[in-house]
Amino acid sequence: MKNFNKCVFLDRDGVLNEDLGYISSIKKFKILPYTGKAIKFLNDRGYLVILITNQAGVGRGLITLKQLTSIHLYLKRIIKKNMATINDIYFCPFHPTHGIGKYKKNTQDRKPGSGMIKKAIKKWNIDIKNSFMIGDRKKDLLCSKGAGVKFYYKSKKKNLYQQVKELVKRK
Repeated sequence: MKNFNKCVFLDRDGVLNEDLGYISSIKKFKILPYTGKAIKFLNDRGYLVILITNQAGVGRGLITLKQLTSIHLYLKRIIKKNMATINDIYFCPFHPTHGIGKYKKNTQDRKPGSGMIKKAIKKWNIDIKNSFMIGDRKKDLLCSKGAGVKFYYKSKKKNLYQQVKELVKRK
């Protein structure tokens, strides 16, 4: 019998960091307060933490894959200062109309499609009944719903730590 993992899927922009549009450098990447503490809280309670993020800036030619990788490594490094871990990051660089070259593509990985979550569920052996997603837009809700994962909008009144603490207590 397989052991299944519980997981919290997190959108990136607007949930972990300020949503400032297409961010192409670490200097412009502003992590929201208590993000590391929230992820540490989830890690300590046995949740995998997986990022699910559209990054069409790559497909539009506004940011390179190298820049995006650099931003994600920076995010992981900052989170690690809180003794916290992001277990995996899934991103979709494609856009169906504004993508350039190979990035002009319609794919289920792009939210509101649920391809990224479905890939994570398979790879990480995730128990969707004991998992949830936090996002800030309707496309996050639809992505989550398409994968059968419970969804919560990022609270505008609470920081991420306060919100995940409340959500985990309900479980």
